[in-house]
Amino acid sequence: MSKDMITHVPRLEYSDIINDDGFVQWDGAFAFGEALRTIGFVVLKNPPYRSDLLSKNYELAKKVFDLGVDHLTSNYAYEEIGFQRGYMPTLVEKGFLCGGDPDEKEVMCFGSFHNVPIREEPEYLPTVEAYYSACQDVAYNLMRALLIYLDPDGKDEQEALSWFRDEHEKPIDDSHMRHLNYPGDAELMACRHTDINMITLLPAATRGGLQVQTNDGRWIPVAPEKGDLIVNAGDMLNYISGGKILSTLHQVINPNPNPENPRYSIPFFYHPDHNKTLKVLDSCKDEPKENRRFKYDSILGYYLLYEVLHGIEQIPKGVTAEQYVEDYERWKLEGLPKR
Repeated sequence: MSKDMITHVPRLEYSDIINDDGFVQWDGAFAFGEALRTIGFVVLKNPPYRSDLLSKNYELAKKVFDLGVDHLTSNYAYEEIGFQRGYMPTLVEKGFLCGGDPDEKEVMCFGSFHNVPIREEPEYLPTVEAYYSACQDVAYNLMRALLIYLDPDGKDEQEALSWFRDEHEKPIDDSHMRHLNYPGDAELMACRHTDINMITLLPAATRGGLQVQTNDGRWIPVAPEKGDLIVNAGDMLNYISGGKILSTLHQVINPNPNPENPRYSIPFFYHPDHNKTLKVLDSCKDEPKENRRFKYDSILGYYLLYEVLHGIEQIPKGVTAEQYVEDYERWKLEGLPKR
């Protein structure tokens, strides 16, 4: 599909990419990679991402958010770690591509370590972590498919896969998952932005509104059906692909404002182990450099993350990359601040 002729987000069958035995299908991997190359988004049909856990996540997320902003902020918000775990209240994150106004969403944040249990809903964290683990497996398999597309000779495959799993196939990624609650009467639910990570897995939200920007500046809807999984490329995938794969601007609009009808969403942001050195794959080094967001041939994952977060002012001024890495690693070792 020509970049100039895009009218919709491609919709592919998951089993055409990864079959029931877990093997990557060459033609499906190519179709998946081409979809991300042309627009940065693809919708997958019938993915094995545990829709039963998804329904329970949505149900419990609503109960948690119903505890109220004041209660959640007092008991479960960790501003001192940048709200990377637990509750993040509304009007914290800023949409720098939309004038710097803060977003109205509420967030519960999770990762591969130090998640925050909610005393009032004891089922919440185990359900979240089970779904998170299922997302890790799906994302890893999709990365395997993308590496076949990007690196068909397999020269960099094992090194690239080691960014996500150790020699025993144990996940070592620094991924991030969010439960999002957008007010039903918000004018713009999420400002236009790209994602930082490798790929994002996004099941159908409880309301529509997601849009992606095409090559010629038009905004088109991303409209999954129940059971579908949206996958989009992040800045880190743009980096390792030498710019071959787009990290595309997207946003969430609110076509039918209704204060009684909030929008819940559960994106999973697949990151590598930030302690690993990332690189532009050898097979992608001849891609046009104007499509690259970053100029490095290789860089520590932490430093790439720092560059993006620093650019959107999510890291306090004066904090160096070295300090950021030191603080993050200390938090990983010592756990959440004491309450």
